[in-house]
Amino acid sequence: MPESLLTPGPFFFPDYHYNLNVYQIDDIDNFLSVFDIDIDKPQYVGDHAHYWKHHVVNHLKAISLSSADYIVFADNDCWIVDQPEGESWIEHGIELLQSNKDMFIVSPNDGEPERTTLRMSQQMFLVKVDEFRNADFNQPGYSGNPKDYDTMPEYHAMLEGRMEYHCRQSGQFRYVCPSQYRYFHHNVLTENGYFDTDYKKLGWR
Repeated sequence: MPESLLTPGPFFFPDYHYNLNVYQIDDIDNFLSVFDIDIDKPQYVGDHAHYWKHHVVNHLKAISLSSADYIVFADNDCWIVDQPEGESWIEHGIELLQSNKDMFIVSPNDGEPERTTLRMSQQMFLVKVDEFRNADFNQPGYSGNPKDYDTMPEYHAMLEGRMEYHCRQSGQFRYVCPSQYRYFHHNVLTENGYFDTDYKKLGWR
């Protein structure tokens, strides 16, 4: 049952309608601690949009509630724009996760070549629920100094950075699907207050 059922905020995609359960996390620090995340460890704090606790706790809350075998996480300014008719990148990803234990997450294509990588993105990905629930997200192996790395400084404390450090420890990786399973990320709003989903007008392919 939800801790608090709230009225959903603005819905930025006018053509899609879903039944939503919205959950309020009353004590973020305590919830992060339940997953063995050291909230007292110094972290780089940049702009509010990339504040690390907010970029970690939502996924952990969802995984704590899920009774599924697999789960998809997706930022609300990301959407699938291309995949073969009658197919789904999620079905493709489940088959891959079932057959490859070294694969931690599967992502749809981001415009770059199909690949395996340790560089993570939390914009949209598929993962096994039990494996994600038991992952070490306390940055094993992180030096504590973002200047030691070639990523944006916020990356290391956000979920995507924590997934990378977990995978470096566990020997796993992220798989990015080929271009026929393409997603798009864009967060500019139209004059009506909705995300502009006309990616071709925005200069993409």
